[in-house]
Amino acid sequence: MFFVLRHGQTDWNAQLRLQGSTDIPLNDNGRLQARTAARFLKDQSIDRIIASPLSRAHETASIVAETLGLPVEVDPRIIERSFGVFEGLTLEEVVTHRAEMAIHMRPEADLDGKHYPTDAETLSQVIDRVSEAVNEHRSGGEACLFVSHGIPFRAIARVFLGEMYSSPNAAPVRYDQTGSAWHMTGLDPENLPIHSSAYDGPTTMGRI
Repeated sequence: MFFVLRHGQTDWNAQLRLQGSTDIPLNDNGRLQARTAARFLKDQSIDRIIASPLSRAHETASIVAETLGLPVEVDPRIIERSFGVFEGLTLEEVVTHRAEMAIHMRPEADLDGKHYPTDAETLSQVIDRVSEAVNEHRSGGEACLFVSHGIPFRAIARVFLGEMYSSPNAAPVRYDQTGSAWHMTGLDPENLPIHSSAYDGPTTMGRI
């Protein structure tokens, strides 16, 4: 058993801007979202909290940690994907400029069909580093909470479920294993992950 939580909202989330490796802090709504997530996580018998070093994830983890009475550990392998020169652009700007920036794209590297420029990290690279971190931390049998980002959330779902899910901000989930099969359960019924087949839009806002 382990848990995954995407960070709370930032101003760039609210503006639908790609953050990637850019260190954007939580806004007040994001801190409220983190406190809400903490209420759903406090009775889950979590042993450890591992966070991305980016401030939006680390502060989310710290808010949850205060409720759970646990320290926050940092693992850079669960940091958000780097989007290269697309970082800071709104999703609308990305769509607008994709055609004129075709020379910078490498669609063969993107498993999700969402193409990013040549200086962006590939999705397969994200999957490799995130799965390595998750498997390493949970190998000791402790119930770990990983506080991370949108693309690592999708990477974990792909590895353990064989499917892609997008997460709104601060939507806590639990992964349980039955035999060789893994199952994901959303803990907040008003803020649940969305299967990729059901939704193809931005999922940055979370509960408003």
